[in-house]
Amino acid sequence: MTEKFSHAEAELAGAALDTLNVMDAVLEAPREKEGTLTKASPSALYAYATDPGYKPDDNLLRLLATDEDARTGFQRLLENTSVYVLPQMAAASTGDIETREVEGCKIVFRPSRANPDQLYAIIEIANVETAPSMLFMRQPNGETNRIRLPGFQDGRAQLLLERNSADARGLMDINTEVYLR
Repeated sequence: MTEKFSHAEAELAGAALDTLNVMDAVLEAPREKEGTLTKASPSALYAYATDPGYKPDDNLLRLLATDEDARTGFQRLLENTSVYVLPQMAAASTGDIETREVEGCKIVFRPSRANPDQLYAIIEIANVETAPSMLFMRQPNGETNRIRLPGFQDGRAQLLLERNSADARGLMDINTEVYLR
Protein backbone atom coordinates (compact mmCIF):
# COMPACT_ATOMS: atom_id res chain seq x y z
CA MET A 1 0.00 0.00 0.00
CA THR A 2 1.30 3.42 -0.97
CA GLU A 3 1.09 6.14 1.64
CA LYS A 4 0.24 9.64 0.38
CA PHE A 5 1.73 12.73 1.93
CA SER A 6 0.13 16.13 2.07
CA HIS A 7 1.69 19.07 0.28
CA ALA A 8 2.72 20.58 3.63
CA GLU A 9 4.41 17.33 4.71
CA ALA A 10 6.29 17.14 1.40
CA GLU A 11 7.46 20.75 1.78
CA LEU A 12 8.58 20.08 5.35
CA ALA A 13 10.56 17.03 4.23
CA GLY A 14 12.17 19.07 1.44
CA ALA A 15 13.14 21.82 3.88
CA ALA A 16 14.63 19.24 6.24
CA LEU A 17 16.70 17.76 3.41
CA ASP A 18 17.89 21.23 2.39
CA THR A 19 18.94 21.92 5.98
CA LEU A 20 20.82 18.62 6.20
CA ASN A 21 22.60 19.34 2.91
CA VAL A 22 23.70 22.75 4.18
CA MET A 23 24.91 21.23 7.45
CA ASP A 24 26.80 18.50 5.56
CA ALA A 25 28.46 21.10 3.37
CA VAL A 26 29.54 23.15 6.37
CA LEU A 27 30.92 20.15 8.22
CA GLU A 28 32.69 18.66 5.19
CA ALA A 29 33.97 21.90 3.63
CA PRO A 30 37.71 22.36 3.73
CA ARG A 31 38.72 25.10 6.10
CA GLU A 32 39.59 28.43 4.52
CA LYS A 33 43.19 29.58 4.77
CA GLU A 34 43.85 33.27 5.22
CA GLY A 35 43.00 35.00 1.93
CA THR A 36 42.23 31.73 0.11
CA LEU A 37 38.76 30.90 -1.15
CA THR A 38 37.30 27.43 -0.89
CA LYS A 39 34.96 26.00 -3.50
CA ALA A 40 31.27 26.77 -3.01
CA SER A 41 29.14 23.76 -2.16
CA PRO A 42 26.02 23.25 -4.28
CA SER A 43 23.90 23.18 -1.12
CA ALA A 44 25.25 26.59 -0.02
CA LEU A 45 24.51 28.06 -3.47
CA TYR A 46 21.03 26.52 -3.37
CA ALA A 47 20.35 27.84 0.14
CA TYR A 48 21.47 31.34 -0.86
CA ALA A 49 19.23 31.22 -3.95
CA THR A 50 16.12 29.83 -2.28
CA ASP A 51 16.10 30.67 1.44
CA PRO A 52 15.54 34.34 2.33
CA GLY A 53 16.77 33.66 5.88
CA TYR A 54 20.05 32.04 4.77
CA LYS A 55 23.06 34.12 5.73
CA PRO A 56 25.94 33.37 3.37
CA ASP A 57 29.48 33.40 4.67
CA ASP A 58 32.11 35.77 3.30
CA ASN A 59 33.69 32.96 1.30
CA LEU A 60 30.49 32.34 -0.69
CA LEU A 61 29.94 36.05 -1.37
CA ARG A 62 33.56 36.50 -2.49
CA LEU A 63 33.29 33.45 -4.76
CA LEU A 64 30.14 34.83 -6.38
CA ALA A 65 31.96 38.13 -6.91
CA THR A 66 35.18 36.67 -8.34
CA ASP A 67 34.91 33.00 -9.40
CA GLU A 68 33.54 32.38 -12.90
CA ASP A 69 32.52 28.76 -12.16
CA ALA A 70 30.56 29.80 -9.06
CA ARG A 71 28.91 32.65 -10.97
CA THR A 72 27.92 30.43 -13.89
CA GLY A 73 26.51 27.73 -11.62
CA PHE A 74 24.61 30.28 -9.58
CA GLN A 75 23.16 31.93 -12.68
CA ARG A 76 21.90 28.55 -13.93
CA LEU A 77 20.39 27.89 -10.52
CA LEU A 78 18.60 31.26 -10.57
CA GLU A 79 17.34 30.67 -14.11
CA ASN A 80 15.91 27.29 -13.09
CA THR A 81 14.35 28.27 -9.77
CA SER A 82 13.09 31.82 -10.34
CA VAL A 83 9.41 32.59 -10.71
CA TYR A 84 10.18 35.55 -13.01
CA VAL A 85 13.29 36.35 -15.05
CA LEU A 86 13.63 39.89 -16.38
CA PRO A 87 16.49 39.86 -18.90
CA GLN A 88 18.69 42.71 -20.02
CA MET A 89 16.71 45.38 -21.84
CA ALA A 90 16.73 45.83 -25.61
CA ALA A 91 19.84 47.36 -27.13
CA ALA A 92 17.78 50.35 -28.34
CA SER A 93 17.22 51.35 -24.71
CA THR A 94 19.75 53.66 -23.11
CA GLY A 95 20.59 54.64 -19.58
CA ASP A 96 18.20 54.26 -16.67
CA ILE A 97 14.72 52.91 -17.20
CA GLU A 98 11.35 53.59 -15.61
CA THR A 99 9.83 50.11 -16.07
CA ARG A 100 10.97 46.50 -16.43
CA GLU A 101 8.39 43.99 -17.58
CA VAL A 102 7.86 40.38 -18.59
CA GLU A 103 4.66 38.40 -18.83
CA GLY A 104 3.12 38.28 -15.36
CA CYS A 105 5.58 40.68 -13.72
CA LYS A 106 6.28 44.39 -13.86
CA ILE A 107 8.68 46.59 -11.89
CA VAL A 108 7.95 50.33 -11.98
CA PHE A 109 10.33 52.96 -10.62
CA ARG A 110 8.78 56.07 -9.08
CA PRO A 111 10.53 58.98 -7.35
CA SER A 112 9.59 59.58 -3.73
CA ARG A 113 7.59 62.74 -3.22
CA ALA A 114 8.80 63.00 0.38
CA ASN A 115 12.52 62.70 -0.39
CA PRO A 116 14.05 63.38 -3.83
CA ASP A 117 17.05 61.20 -2.92
CA GLN A 118 14.79 58.11 -2.74
CA LEU A 119 12.72 56.13 -5.17
CA TYR A 120 10.20 53.31 -5.02
CA ALA A 121 10.56 50.07 -6.94
CA ILE A 122 6.99 48.79 -7.19
CA ILE A 123 6.76 45.11 -8.12
CA GLU A 124 3.48 43.88 -9.55
CA ILE A 125 2.83 40.19 -10.19
CA ALA A 126 -0.10 38.42 -11.82
CA ASN A 127 0.03 35.17 -9.84
CA VAL A 128 -0.09 35.80 -6.11
CA GLU A 129 0.16 32.05 -5.47
CA THR A 130 3.81 32.18 -6.52
CA ALA A 131 4.76 35.47 -4.88
CA PRO A 132 8.56 35.76 -4.76
CA SER A 133 10.42 36.49 -1.54
CA MET A 134 13.77 37.53 -3.02
CA LEU A 135 15.09 39.58 -5.90
CA PHE A 136 18.50 38.96 -7.44
CA MET A 137 20.30 41.41 -9.73
CA ARG A 138 23.03 40.07 -11.99
CA GLN A 139 25.32 42.78 -13.35
CA PRO A 140 27.06 42.40 -16.74
CA ASN A 141 30.34 41.73 -14.90
CA GLY A 142 28.69 38.71 -13.23
CA GLU A 143 28.31 40.26 -9.78
CA THR A 144 25.03 39.23 -8.19
CA ASN A 145 23.20 41.05 -5.37
CA ARG A 146 20.23 39.81 -3.38
CA ILE A 147 17.36 41.83 -1.90
CA ARG A 148 14.83 40.30 0.46
CA LEU A 149 11.35 41.37 -0.66
CA PRO A 150 8.57 42.55 1.62
CA GLY A 151 5.32 40.61 1.51
CA PHE A 152 3.02 41.06 -1.47
CA GLN A 153 -0.45 42.51 -0.96
CA ASP A 154 -2.94 42.26 -3.80
CA GLY A 155 -0.09 41.28 -6.11
CA ARG A 156 2.10 44.28 -5.23
CA ALA A 157 5.20 44.88 -3.15
CA GLN A 158 7.39 47.93 -2.97
CA LEU A 159 10.96 48.71 -2.06
CA LEU A 160 12.12 52.13 -0.91
CA LEU A 161 15.65 52.67 -2.19
CA GLU A 162 18.19 55.45 -2.03
CA ARG A 163 18.34 56.81 -5.59
CA ASN A 164 22.15 56.55 -5.76
CA SER A 165 22.42 53.15 -4.06
CA ALA A 166 23.94 50.17 -5.85
CA ASP A 167 20.55 48.41 -5.65
CA ALA A 168 18.65 51.27 -7.32
CA ARG A 169 21.32 51.76 -9.99
CA GLY A 170 21.42 48.01 -10.66
CA LEU A 171 17.65 47.62 -10.99
CA MET A 172 17.39 50.56 -13.36
CA ASP A 173 20.41 49.59 -15.49
CA ILE A 174 19.40 48.14 -18.88
CA ASN A 175 22.30 45.69 -18.73
CA THR A 176 21.24 44.08 -15.44
CA GLU A 177 19.32 40.79 -15.35
CA VAL A 178 16.71 40.55 -12.60
CA TYR A 179 15.49 37.29 -11.07
CA LEU A 180 12.50 37.08 -8.73
CA ARG A 181 12.61 33.97 -6.56
